Amino acid sequence: MPIKWSRIHAELGESPTALTYAMVDRAVRLDMAETDDLEWKRALPQGPDKKLEEFAKDLAAMANTGGGLIVYGVSEDADERADELLGVANGKAERQTLHSYAARWVRPLIGDLAIESLDDGRGGPGLIVVFVTASPDAPHVVVYENNRMGVPYRYGPHTNWMSEHELERAYRDRFSRRADDRAALVALLDGLKPEIDQDKGVWLALAAQPVLSPPPRTSGPDRQNAIKAILDAEALAGDLTGDTSWFRKLLGLSDGVVANPRTGLRRWRFRSYRADDNLQASASWPVVELHHNGGVALAVELTSTVSVPKLHDAHWVPVRVMDLLIGAGVALASSHSRTLGITGTIMVRADLLTSGSAPSRHLIAVERVHPDSSSFERVGGSAPVRVPAAVEATFTADSDITALRDAARQLAEDLNHQFGKPDCSLP
Repeated sequence: MPIKWSRIHAELGESPTALTYAMVDRAVRLDMAETDDLEWKRALPQGPDKKLEEFAKDLAAMANTGGGLIVYGVSEDADERADELLGVANGKAERQTLHSYAARWVRPLIGDLAIESLDDGRGGPGLIVVFVTASPDAPHVVVYENNRMGVPYRYGPHTNWMSEHELERAYRDRFSRRADDRAALVALLDGLKPEIDQDKGVWLALAAQPVLSPPPRTSGPDRQNAIKAILDAEALAGDLTGDTSWFRKLLGLSDGVVANPRTGLRRWRFRSYRADDNLQASASWPVVELHHNGGVALAVELTSTVSVPKLHDAHWVPVRVMDLLIGAGVALASSHSRTLGITGTIMVRADLLTSGSAPSRHLIAVERVHPDSSSFERVGGSAPVRVPAAVEATFTADSDITALRDAARQLAEDLNHQFGKPDCSLP
């Protein structure tokens, strides 16, 4: 089971980790009370439709109120405290049925909804747990038959319906969140600019930011968390692109750099710090940052990766290298979020940065003459670009390899299309 964070973790004093049957059993033995983000359910929802509609109401209410956990197979007492672990059927069919109920009645659909089974390992009754993340698309509406609808929210252990003015505020908050999320991405990219020398050529800069904050910790992620995220990202980038040989070379991640990340302001930084008489020379080296809140930022200078005669009025952009770096950025964002136990949507933004002192210099797409060649040539039919537009995509922290590849391809193709190149090189 993927790493998740829930009220049960918090009450038991557990760090972000996979929820287990034993943890739920401990919670029941402690008579853990229902809250706005934890609900006990004796049995799975079954007909008539009113009971099934109640499930959709519970999901939407939690998604509209910061997320939470619903546990099926635990009874509660009159004080809304866990009373007894009873168990429920928890096979694939039962989980798929719950997913279908959510898709039938909740609009918009709740992203990153996780419905999982817990077993005691001894053949006893199992449980179904439903993880509902705080949704960036809130408010979610429950749409019933005959055009009945409402917008629920949690108030302590209870579920209420939003009034008109509460609904108005909820929609206003949605638009404000989206603006704030985009501003956070731009801020991450802006934070890279003082660290690089844009006069050196063209830099591929990428930033990713989870919409939701990571689970609470007593301190920021430690050095081993950061190293693990890099190693996991290397393997994941190989799955995305079919090759891992380029990952460390393009990102400047020698064994020494990977093993010795430097501390920064609420971040870990992976960058070579070679001694040099000219300290400004370090500005041409790649920079990779893993922020404590789950954010990722990287910048790599593209022009120096190709052996093409330089022109005074143009920058060469190796599009294959650009595509690989986008795959690396998506892999890093995914692995870093998973290491921290983050759930929900991750926004990612990629941009080609050039020197502000020469804004009229065009960017020209180049690619290898053939795969084994060290020579590059201009991409046939491509057009020079003066001011490329930044591009964005989203995926979820629990995305599988197909969804991650789709996000990387979207970013890469959006950049390639600006050069008139119809496809990117990612598989």
